[in-house]
Amino acid sequence: MEMMRYKEFGRTGKKVSVLGLGCMRFDPTNEPLAIETILTAIQLGINYLDTAPGYCQDKSEEFVGRALAELPVETRKKVYVSTKSTIYSDPTAEAVRRRIEQQLKRLGKEKIDFYNMWNIMDLEQYERVMARGGPYEGALRAKEEGLIDHLCCTSHASGEDVVKMVKEGAFEGITLGYNLLNHTFHQAGLKAAAAAGWGVVTMNPLGGGLLTRDAAKRRSLSDSSGSFVATALRFNLAHSEITVVLSGMKNPAEVRANVATAVSLERPDPEIIENILERFAALGESFCTGCRYCLEYCPQGIQIHLYTQMWDQVRLKIPEEAQRVYEIYLGDENRWLQGKRTTDCTECGECEEHCPQRLPIREYLDKIGRFLGEK
Repeated sequence: MEMMRYKEFGRTGKKVSVLGLGCMRFDPTNEPLAIETILTAIQLGINYLDTAPGYCQDKSEEFVGRALAELPVETRKKVYVSTKSTIYSDPTAEAVRRRIEQQLKRLGKEKIDFYNMWNIMDLEQYERVMARGGPYEGALRAKEEGLIDHLCCTSHASGEDVVKMVKEGAFEGITLGYNLLNHTFHQAGLKAAAAAGWGVVTMNPLGGGLLTRDAAKRRSLSDSSGSFVATALRFNLAHSEITVVLSGMKNPAEVRANVATAVSLERPDPEIIENILERFAALGESFCTGCRYCLEYCPQGIQIHLYTQMWDQVRLKIPEEAQRVYEIYLGDENRWLQGKRTTDCTECGECEEHCPQRLPIREYLDKIGRFLGEK
């Protein structure tokens, strides 16, 4: 196998692998397999590990820490860990400080390499994160004390909102969801972050499973290797603006396959991007990109995009994934569904008027509501 490719993470001076290990898909009951997967990734050249509280039933950070403990000291120094804190669980500077102290113990590290303000959905939430006494202040203090090396964020905000966040210059890097389904929604933010000298990490390259479960679509989009997973990864890897592409790999076999894809691409290649986009456009289907324009016009405040994305999963014959995601939403209802259900829809049609994909949203809300038992 060829050597892993590395890029500078923004202006941090750190060289990171173009493929990162997303540590969110391990079996929480199988610690040995999780550790073997992490060590295999490191052995094959991956040196960017992304974890978070709550991943793998809140065991992910511990798995990462135990895997790192098995490495020689010099090897361990070359492996970078990214973890996170969200305003929903850590709303104050003091709460973030407590979280960081817990994470340092779990990871067995004296300093966290990349620390993220997690899951910033829009500018309103960004302002709350940045407010006096808020999460950012706590993380910044920890950085000044040497507990954090680089302060970053993860975001599902629109490209336009990310552009505004980048202009404020509070972070050194950003993690964005980026794939064939939503690339137009996030592209402006991705380009702005790269132009500002931030490290750019992309997550969810397979679109939450939507891009991998339909056999006919996989065949239409697959590259010469015959693997659509490889095609989806190559789409991200081919962007010069992207520093690290995260992939959630749950066993050594998946690590080896994805590393083979990463090392097969010697450099960013815009022709690969155009070729894949042309094949995707030829499918002639529209899906929810998560742009959330519909939310601006819904008088009931329904989190429409969450429901339409779950219906997309049902459409593509992965109803079990829709049910799994719904249970996550119900587990933290105020954060996700904000007390609203499909039954609150008055069928006014405002959402459909402003949907860039021209989706039949009222029909989708009715169908997903029935599927989930809300109706």
